Amino acid sequence: MQGGGKAAGAGPHHRRSADAGPAARERRKARHAGNRGPDEDLFKLAAVAGTQGTLRTALRRPPGPGGLRDQPGQCQPRGVRKKTGQPGTGRAADLQSVRSDKIMEKFRAFAEFETFYAQFKPLTPQGRLYREARPFFTDAAALKAEYDLAEALAAFLDGARHKADKLRFHLRNIPALELSSGALSGAPGLFLARKFLFNASEIFRLLPAPLRARFGVKWASADLLALLNKGGHGEAFHISDAYSGELAGERAAIAACDRNLKQLREKRLKALRERWGLDFSERDFLVVDEKTSAKLGGAQELFLEPFDGGHVTVKPVYGQEYMEVASERDRLRGCEQELEAAAVKKLAAAVLAEKRNLETYAQALEKLDVAAERARLAAELKLVRPLIRKYHSPIKLAKGRFLPLESRLAAAALKYTPLTAVFAKRVSVIYGSNMGGKTVALKTLAFNQLLAQSGFFVPAASFETCLFDGAAFIGGAEMETAGGLSGFGLEMNDFVTAHARLKQGSLLLLMDEFARTTNSEEAAALLSAILEDLGGQASATAFLATHFSGLKAGKAAASFKMRGFDTAAFNEYFSGRAACGLGEKLKMINKFMRYELLQGGEGEEARDAIKIAGILGVGKAIIRRAQDFMEDKK
Repeated sequence: MQGGGKAAGAGPHHRRSADAGPAARERRKARHAGNRGPDEDLFKLAAVAGTQGTLRTALRRPPGPGGLRDQPGQCQPRGVRKKTGQPGTGRAADLQSVRSDKIMEKFRAFAEFETFYAQFKPLTPQGRLYREARPFFTDAAALKAEYDLAEALAAFLDGARHKADKLRFHLRNIPALELSSGALSGAPGLFLARKFLFNASEIFRLLPAPLRARFGVKWASADLLALLNKGGHGEAFHISDAYSGELAGERAAIAACDRNLKQLREKRLKALRERWGLDFSERDFLVVDEKTSAKLGGAQELFLEPFDGGHVTVKPVYGQEYMEVASERDRLRGCEQELEAAAVKKLAAAVLAEKRNLETYAQALEKLDVAAERARLAAELKLVRPLIRKYHSPIKLAKGRFLPLESRLAAAALKYTPLTAVFAKRVSVIYGSNMGGKTVALKTLAFNQLLAQSGFFVPAASFETCLFDGAAFIGGAEMETAGGLSGFGLEMNDFVTAHARLKQGSLLLLMDEFARTTNSEEAAALLSAILEDLGGQASATAFLATHFSGLKAGKAAASFKMRGFDTAAFNEYFSGRAACGLGEKLKMINKFMRYELLQGGEGEEARDAIKIAGILGVGKAIIRRAQDFMEDKK
């Protein structure tokens, strides 16, 4: 640069801009504005839990009829969750949501249901809201409709990978859509409406007419989509000239002003280069030293102001004609904004006029999304459709799998035994030793029942069941202590709550080693009284897994036993070999434990504990002495 000044644009003293001058600065500013006796302990706990009458009956006499008083409910009935904020989410209002039900939460936890539910991943905002509601179906017709949709979609997509991929692509691109005047008051809201309609139309086009009808689809928005498509395609939308002839004229005039401003700017900058040697290309200003600035003091086409102690800022002055054109452009831009606002208002009105259609599409997309996920899980996990019978019908499970355990055993290279059983009576007692599979049998039943009543197919060769209005679980390691109550106290409290639910409808009640923390004599008496009472309650279907023997459950109950440890096979295999390490010991137990559930078993005692203790490393002398004590007892 001439005159010994700093080179134009050197160091931190310059900034670049596509425009320059006061008018440009004004336009930018405008844009930025936009321990006692057992009886005493039991009765005190019962007084807290509300089961004192039952305990007195159980301890006073052998179990007989009655023994349980009706108790007031301690939980609120399951509510109906009305989802809002998204079109097409009203279907959940017809489903019983049990998300806040503590009893159901325990049942789900016992069944390890979340390990499966985590794989259920709807792709649309509507489908994700449905998932969040965790529906639990108690109406057979509604559940059948869910099964039918999943089955129909699975049949359509079977063997058609490209169709499945295209469906998932467009489902994933369905946006959350708010149909209100405020949400549609600008291009972003209209863009979401167009994106929703475009992806919905592609999904509906993919389905044959009979399948569209099953999902409640009747496409009637071709004109609206064509109107919105004037504003762009793909992931873009703007208020185009196609929406207004006047808008096109205003934008043409603005473009002419822009060309004129560019020419005037280039003309002035060329003159400044030729006369003063100042290059303002792509710059709003230059910083020069005081010596250079002294030569520029009288130039009318330049504006100077101090920068620091030894430098001056120099800016071009573009002249009166430039300012007049810039002012005209600002006026035209104001008119353009008014026309754009009018176009947005008309487009929003067109979208709102079809609000009911869009809500219907969203409901159909929710159903499609959920059905597609159910079909995918059924194919990937080899699930089958359950058969739903009237209450109370026998529960029949053939080769039922408890998927969480099956996965864990597969990872440890251990054998998994599916469960096959027919539970013809409303009360079932499963006898067996520790590690014999009683708990897994209950978990398998709970897991499959939850899947069935949540609208999913089940991991079994076949599953016949009925619908329950609720489900409850009592037991588990988490019951040891909580809030100052012993495990027994907590179990009694949970039983009272579950028993009260019988007044509200049918209940599936699972009890795992219930009353195991008290002495065996009292526990057997209490369990017998409870089982007898449940057998007399038409709304109760109960399962008890226990190692206590000889329970008197009444005529409404059936007894089962786990086959247990195969001593003969173990002795033949073992032949003096020692298992090394816990993993190897567990594999040995798994190898010789027979997890089949057999009919009968009432009065039999489990005899596997000493064998298992020996395998797990308890000293041989202790094992032999324990066996001696057992013989002496006989």
